[in-house]
Amino acid sequence: MTRRSIALMTVAGLMLGGAMSTRTIATDNGLAPAAVDQKGRYKQQGNVCEWTANDDGPNQCEPQIKGRFKKGEKDSCTWDANEVGADQCRPAKGRWKADGNACAWDANDNGPDQCNPRRVKK
Repeated sequence: MTRRSIALMTVAGLMLGGAMSTRTIATDNGLAPAAVDQKGRYKQQGNVCEWTANDDGPNQCEPQIKGRFKKGEKDSCTWDANEVGADQCRPAKGRWKADGNACAWDANDNGPDQCNPRRVKK
């Protein structure tokens, strides 16, 4: 088992487990789950739902779209739906566009954002 596969299994466990997650660890006899507390939660700030890393307890809200822009190799900037926290970057081209009650990223459009993906999901 590689570090990458263990990391992917850990991310999957975090996504499925909420505040209390499981991760898989290697042992002499194979793989075993290990309980781990995930610190952080979504907190409502007006009509915005922000991830607060140094807090615990139940989520107060859910953002309309979970994830964040993450900086990658060669200064790339991509959306990662499995990440929480503030954006690490913003693509040079694109904007958040409103479509009824939905908010979606359009990488082929420019201009000001029409919606906020961190708006509280109703």
